Amino acid sequence: MDITPVFNEILRKHGATPVQRHPFRPEDLDSFLQEAYRINTHITELTNHLRAIRQPYLSVAHPPRRKHNTDSTLPHLNNHHDRKYLSDKDKTAIDANAKQLLRELHATLRNLSEAANLRESTASQISSAKRARGGLGALGRWAAGGGLTRKSPEEEREEEERRTVKLHRESVIYYLQRKLEMAGEVQREMMDVRLSREVEKSKSVLARARGFVVPEDVAPDGSLGGGYGGQSRQGFRGASSRRGAGDVERKDVNQTLDPEQLQLFAEENQTMLKHYEDTLDQVRSAERSLYEISELQNTLAVNLDTQAAQIDQLVQDSFSTAENVGSGNKELKRASERKSTARMVFYGTCAFCFTLVVWDLLI
Repeated sequence: MDITPVFNEILRKHGATPVQRHPFRPEDLDSFLQEAYRINTHITELTNHLRAIRQPYLSVAHPPRRKHNTDSTLPHLNNHHDRKYLSDKDKTAIDANAKQLLRELHATLRNLSEAANLRESTASQISSAKRARGGLGALGRWAAGGGLTRKSPEEEREEEERRTVKLHRESVIYYLQRKLEMAGEVQREMMDVRLSREVEKSKSVLARARGFVVPEDVAPDGSLGGGYGGQSRQGFRGASSRRGAGDVERKDVNQTLDPEQLQLFAEENQTMLKHYEDTLDQVRSAERSLYEISELQNTLAVNLDTQAAQIDQLVQDSFSTAENVGSGNKELKRASERKSTARMVFYGTCAFCFTLVVWDLLI
């Protein structure tokens, strides 16, 4: 329940400024977060598109013969949201474009991670170089009782800020990689289901074709050749239990079937053969696509494991840094309270020099 209006009304009664929503604009963010938001938008659009076309993509029904005024190349993966039927060419184009987009997003994420690591290492080197040129600052730390290599509270704070930013960016990259892996899983699952349905469809077509007795060797020229045929005009039904019949049986079949029926069997054989060849090509293409997506998912899984380990290490480092900063502040406070040897030497030297100057003036 949103109680902001009630709270604002109470503020107005007391003469205070009402609470206003902060306008969120990605262009006001740094370059890293802008690129991260852009990648996240592309991943979300890809996932939503795949889920929107899931039903027509997995359908094995033949599309109507009318033409669709859409681009089959799918340059932006947004041409099939209102389609109820998709041809094999459209499905293949969807697979190719989805895989290409997954590869591009993976490469962009890798470049973003490398750029973030480069920024962090550069900032660390600049801080180390600035600290090395400390000069009197290092001498002051030594005179105050601290070591030359001890970091000041400001330096500790800057280092903690850099570590926090690094942890945040590592978490963003991990989230995007996990989301990209889920999008690849959606694509792989759809292709797997499509492949299994195509195989089942081919099996059902073959089972229906086996319900009819067909000459064993029907050739396209009308003679007897090999293969199964479809339903003839006279409908020879039953199952053929003998193969390689003799010449007498073949002559009986030739006498029973007229040339039109033999030609019909030949055409059906050719149609069946072409159908199985097309199905085999689709299966091989789907297998290649599944293999490529599996490789991409394996790469993403390895990156996610590495990223998770780095994030855990950064979290542990942040905890240890907080403890070190706290103990360092306590030591600095104790060192400032007690008289150190370096401070006594410094004050003694100053007093001796002042005494020499006064003595020289008096003499």
